[in-house]
Amino acid sequence: MVKSSSVPANQKRKPRLLWANPFCLLDTSSGASMTVRQMLLQLVANGYEVQVLGATVFDNPKGMGKLKEQYPNLSAHQHEMIEAVDGPLTHNLVVSYSYNRNHFTTHEEGLWYGQYLYVLDSFKPDIVWFYGGQTLDMLIADEARDRGIPVAFYLANGHYKAPRWCRDVDLILTDSQATADMYRKTIGFAAKPVGKFIAPENFIAEHHERKRVLFVNPSWQKGASVFIQLAERLGQKRPDIELEVVEARADWPAVLRETMRSMGQQRSSLSNVTLTANTSDMRAPYSRARVLVAPSLWWESSGRVLAEAMLNGIPALITNRGGMPEMIGNAGIAFDFPDACYEEPYQHLLSDEELQPLVDAVIRFYDDETLYQEYVARARQVGKEKHHIARATERLLSALSPLAQLRAGNKEFAITQKKRHRQRLSGRATKPDFKVDNSLQQLISHQSVNQPGQVPQANKLWLTDDFTWQIKGKIVVLDNRASLIKSGLAEQMVATEAFGIVVFDPASEIKEAKQYEGSDTIQLFQHALLGDGNAATLHACVAPEMTSTLAPLPAEKLPKRHHLGTQALAELPISTIALDSINGLDSLDWLILDELSDAMTILEHGKKSLTDTLVIQARIPFQLTHKKQPSLAELQHWASRNGFRFYRMHNIQHYSHLPENLNAVSPCATEQESADVLFLPSHERTSELSDKNKTRLAFIMSTCFGAHDIAFELMADVSQEKALEFLEAQKLLPKVSVPKSQVPLPAGPPIPQDEHVKGEPVVSVICATYNHANYIEDAINGIIAQKTDFPFELIIHDDASTDGTQEIIKHYAEKYPELIRPIFQEVNQYSKNKKPMDICLPLTKGKYVAICEGDDYWTDPNKLKVQFEYMEKNAECVITHHNAFVFKDKEIVRDSKLPEHMIKSFSRNELLRNNCFVLTLSMMFRKVFNKFPKEKGTVVNGDNFLISMLGLYGESVFIKDIKPAAYRLHADSTWSSRSENQKRTILGNSFYWIGKYHERKSRKELSDYYFKESRNFLKENDK
Repeated sequence: MVKSSSVPANQKRKPRLLWANPFCLLDTSSGASMTVRQMLLQLVANGYEVQVLGATVFDNPKGMGKLKEQYPNLSAHQHEMIEAVDGPLTHNLVVSYSYNRNHFTTHEEGLWYGQYLYVLDSFKPDIVWFYGGQTLDMLIADEARDRGIPVAFYLANGHYKAPRWCRDVDLILTDSQATADMYRKTIGFAAKPVGKFIAPENFIAEHHERKRVLFVNPSWQKGASVFIQLAERLGQKRPDIELEVVEARADWPAVLRETMRSMGQQRSSLSNVTLTANTSDMRAPYSRARVLVAPSLWWESSGRVLAEAMLNGIPALITNRGGMPEMIGNAGIAFDFPDACYEEPYQHLLSDEELQPLVDAVIRFYDDETLYQEYVARARQVGKEKHHIARATERLLSALSPLAQLRAGNKEFAITQKKRHRQRLSGRATKPDFKVDNSLQQLISHQSVNQPGQVPQANKLWLTDDFTWQIKGKIVVLDNRASLIKSGLAEQMVATEAFGIVVFDPASEIKEAKQYEGSDTIQLFQHALLGDGNAATLHACVAPEMTSTLAPLPAEKLPKRHHLGTQALAELPISTIALDSINGLDSLDWLILDELSDAMTILEHGKKSLTDTLVIQARIPFQLTHKKQPSLAELQHWASRNGFRFYRMHNIQHYSHLPENLNAVSPCATEQESADVLFLPSHERTSELSDKNKTRLAFIMSTCFGAHDIAFELMADVSQEKALEFLEAQKLLPKVSVPKSQVPLPAGPPIPQDEHVKGEPVVSVICATYNHANYIEDAINGIIAQKTDFPFELIIHDDASTDGTQEIIKHYAEKYPELIRPIFQEVNQYSKNKKPMDICLPLTKGKYVAICEGDDYWTDPNKLKVQFEYMEKNAECVITHHNAFVFKDKEIVRDSKLPEHMIKSFSRNELLRNNCFVLTLSMMFRKVFNKFPKEKGTVVNGDNFLISMLGLYGESVFIKDIKPAAYRLHADSTWSSRSENQKRTILGNSFYWIGKYHERKSRKELSDYYFKESRNFLKENDK
């Protein structure tokens, strides 16, 4: 929350700093955001009081992970102000409709600007600090200066070539001397370099294998084309050398495919390259790296990865651009490439001779150990002298100190404002009223009720905020003539994050093709199209939209309106691509064909790729303009023979014979010229579709074609409940209001004792209770309602409850004597450091063990059965688990206790290191040991100990088909009721003793890892 200042001017207080900019500093895809965030953390540690005002704007959605851990469903908070806790920082963020800064609406700018004024007048900072050069950003400095508050700006790229943005700025901070010198010489302003700010806990590895060539952020600007050539050459000459690519904003597969195509090859992967997803914790990639390759081709102010590499003692191979040589000093080699490499779109390929020095340098670092170790020592020295965070912090504090000492926050802003205002006026901003504005969504999403026979506009998506689609993976679309881009649908589709679009543009009609270079959602290939894989002739016509590989009809066979447009200007050679020959196209969900290509040839050469396709959209002309244009009869005949059925016409186009100006007043177009024909899987194929593909097809049909009826039918096959929600959201059914307090009940009804399977238990359920009289019946009912075809047992351990819990347990134990084994403690064992799991595990008889605390419960009666059957069939799986919702009293607090990025299975290594989130009340694990080691007796939180031990025996599997269990929040909870500091202390202690256990078992790497993590938890509390 914003704090107002009432500290007298003569009283000593902390300097106050406000960071203000719509970009979110939690963005892990932005080097600038990560750097500024770390700078602010250092300022807080050195006595500053810091406020952060931002918005949910990111460089790339891949960088949203940290924020989504706290706010999994951001759209539910649209146009609200949220608080994201980040250690000692709190990020106050306006929730925008889009993550893209270019889509930040005027309404959102107004909300942000109003909040900025309010924070200025209530927090009263001594310094305002920001970056960015857009119109709103200029108001940041303008408003601060109007109040007499000094302004600082962070500059870390070479694109601020106009003087307006820094007119009201008192201090310009940059990351390198090279950038400061460049701006001083070219523009004339002075900038103060402070260096990079690298947090050791996320970027400096403790141990180094030194085996891989590392490349981070594989974009064209960062030299992806150079790296791919290097990797391809090393694969031929030195297949023993491993390479690793860490994604950030760029899409490695797309960049790789385009570069390999330019090299005359069709490849979607390189056998010697390992791809690592975008991550905020770079210790693992750096622990594997022997050398960093950073062949940036644009102006690089410094290169954050270079500072990180130096701190890890990793030599670097770089281009001689901007501040990069300054960053590595003598701890690497700088290369000068031909000038063509440094020109957009940064895809120029090196000749063999030009590439060879880089190849040789890599090989020398592998073969000459003496030379390599010399460079390692140099890198460590450069890291220590130039990039240590303590040195950078000293430079930052020194630069900000003159501004902070002015104590601008102690002044009365009204006096300054009256002096500067032409009308001698001043004002104090009040807290803005945040209101939701849906005009943008309504513009791109028709949310009105469908009228019978109404055909949706071709350039709008049919979306609604009232329904959430659950789409797994990308829906792959192949568009043969860029119709989606030309109609404006493509950008709207990728904004949903559900589509990946491959576009062919044979006539180069897309004028701003560069905007799609390096895109991870839209791949654009110009002067190319589908066909039979052979060379063809492109007939260039006066009207570009008439340009085609099909020859235009003679004028006498055309209506007058097409005489001029179809006149041929030239015949150009063009390559066609057979659909079945495309490498790397793992799936094709939706194929779009135009009326100016040989559709029948495309389909005949794509039968293999189209086997599982969900939608074929083909445009057919009714008034022919070219030879061999597709006809409805031919297309329908092909479809019926290949598992598709005609569904409907779409986007029907008519021609009016009236003069254009008259038709605009009184529309009358009667001659049907063309239409899209939609083919869907045949009824037989539809019935065999998986639930995943039925949902994907429903999403396509509803969102892109407004066909809500068939979408409902498909969804009803998957989930009747979800299908009804969909109808309500589309206003096809009146919405039934569901009270917020409605919480799913325990699984039920309870199964009587005599209906449970008899025999030696194969699954043991452990339920630990203490003073759970108000909750224990829910826990027991959820367990005794389990439908199984195997015997199981329930061990209930009560730790000397005093509230009547034992009486409730006794009642159920009498009704279920063959199922329930109660353990009643007379003296509380927890107080003696004896945990329920330690007591109960040796008593279990089952092959598998499941856990449900006495204040939680299960909602799915098939939970045990589903988990048991999976584990019986998969010996490598040691744990199965699922999700849970969080509730308090009678209201759901969160639909998912798991953050979105943790709703998954985990490897052995992730379990061993507790790099996972497995909910205890959801797990079933193999009983691979009967008791815990002595070290566990010293920890409060035994779940982490259990998971690390289980990691020794296998992996985990997340089962999505089990209904979420119920995780209860209440004041007496042993975990959720604790403060964050207490939790960190407990985890620090737990990790220490897990480390001691692994140390005793001679697992040095694991023990070192846990000791370090333990220190980090405890160090965080010391702050």
